[in-house]
Amino acid sequence: MKVEMTTILETKNLNYVYEGGKHALRNVSVKIPTGCKVAFVGPNGAGKSTLFMHFNGILKQTDGEIEYDLKKVDHSKKGLIQLRKDVAFVMQNPDDQIFNVIVEDDVAFGPFNLDLPMDEVRKRVDDALKMVGMEEERKRAIHHLSFGQRKRVAVASALAMQPKVLIMDEPTAGLDPEMVHRLYEIADEVNMKGSTVIISTHDVETAYSWADLVIVIVKGEVLAQGTPFEVFSMRDVLEKAGLSVPMVHELNEFISLNKGTNIYGRTMSTVLLNLRRACAPGTLYVMRPGYSGEMHGRVGMYGSASRSFVEKNAVDAPIRFNAIERCIEDVLNGNDATLYLDETLDHVLDRKLLDVAAHGITIMVEERR
Repeated sequence: MKVEMTTILETKNLNYVYEGGKHALRNVSVKIPTGCKVAFVGPNGAGKSTLFMHFNGILKQTDGEIEYDLKKVDHSKKGLIQLRKDVAFVMQNPDDQIFNVIVEDDVAFGPFNLDLPMDEVRKRVDDALKMVGMEEERKRAIHHLSFGQRKRVAVASALAMQPKVLIMDEPTAGLDPEMVHRLYEIADEVNMKGSTVIISTHDVETAYSWADLVIVIVKGEVLAQGTPFEVFSMRDVLEKAGLSVPMVHELNEFISLNKGTNIYGRTMSTVLLNLRRACAPGTLYVMRPGYSGEMHGRVGMYGSASRSFVEKNAVDAPIRFNAIERCIEDVLNGNDATLYLDETLDHVLDRKLLDVAAHGITIMVEERR
């Protein structure tokens, strides 16, 4: 039986004209499924940020409709307060949204204004700072932080709201490579707890491997929306948007033409399975936070609880980012690997194992607690 997906956000013929007459959005109609990971792609000035500010109620449309949870967005003060409890927006420039002096005060601001008990506010602040790796900076003045650190504080402030929809506008801009991977790890963690995650990005490789739904927007118009494979197969659309074809997608197309296969991987390791010579895979050992027994091969970590345990206990873990993918690569090369993994992120691993299984390769997984 086909499961019908519900819609959490929807726009219908949405138009927005800025003061001065600039037509920023033109008849935008999109549906965002509940619990989905969505990537908006397109050039600078395409209208992605403007559209996101409609999702959060910062802007009110000139014409058309926008719905949250099947109800028209109410732009009254009461309606917007309710909307922003559920829909959190992380702006591209953190300085546009951070306004407290001390890190923990900024993260606590949202939960505190929900009239939550102070113990719950503290817990949310602790959890959010831990997720973004800023717990040791909680007492620092924000103006002493780097741009990347301020961006992490902005993300933590959104996470502390425990939103049903998390929207991040160019979240990886200005971050170092490790933090970029960690941010998508956080996005997976939030998504696995049931939240819808929406990002805008210029990184087509990440959009291809991470998103469930890709939406292309150019000059305020939606040119395409669909699965990553569907959208990045539309060469004419990509040309209009000034976007390159993801390398993984090009490899999929090359292999399908030359090998006659219709199995398409979403990451480099699964794509290359079609080119690999037969190799007996190793074993993937999955450890839960708290386990301190024997480990096998290189060690990686994925998830805030796993990362916290590994770092606090000085576990020798050379794979510090993109750990699921890199551990699977080790295993496919015939080696064993150890992955510390939060249980809430099991589905991320399961999806990648299914991609491998589609090529007729079964990876043996052993769990340790």
